[in-house]
Amino acid sequence: MCADLSTQIPSGRAVRVAASLLRACGGTTAYLQVPPLTGDQNDAGQLGIDQPNLQLLPLSPVIFHKMRTEYLLPNQPQRYELRISAEAVAAQVSQQQLASASALFGMASGVVVAGRLFTIEAASSFEDQGEVYLYRLLLRDAASNWPLQNPQAGPQN
Repeated sequence: MCADLSTQIPSGRAVRVAASLLRACGGTTAYLQVPPLTGDQNDAGQLGIDQPNLQLLPLSPVIFHKMRTEYLLPNQPQRYELRISAEAVAAQVSQQQLASASALFGMASGVVVAGRLFTIEAASSFEDQGEVYLYRLLLRDAASNWPLQNPQAGPQN
């Protein structure tokens, strides 16, 4: 039986199902590390002497897991996969007043999951009836980890 998909109106059902499945499968919170919208205006910040002042944007629910080693080439660093609810990404895109999720992922310097910093290698999305319901980030360990602070604890003195 064939169906004419051009007459179906996206209902948001896939977005809600994806978010529910991520929560039910042990979803956690990841944090995108992005530069602040206003730059560091002091002299030390302009010269790059200050430690980077980065915002941590929460994304939840997400599922994080290690990729299977048979998909890796010899001597290739371990890779990880992060699946993110489209609702969470849309909320951050709106809050940061960006045009798209690609812009959000493009400006991110990394992703923090369970206190570890990862670098984004690739981003892709899954769609149903032209509506994105899930994002997939391919990650690897960051070459150097900055001292990270717990986002719930607030700034350290």
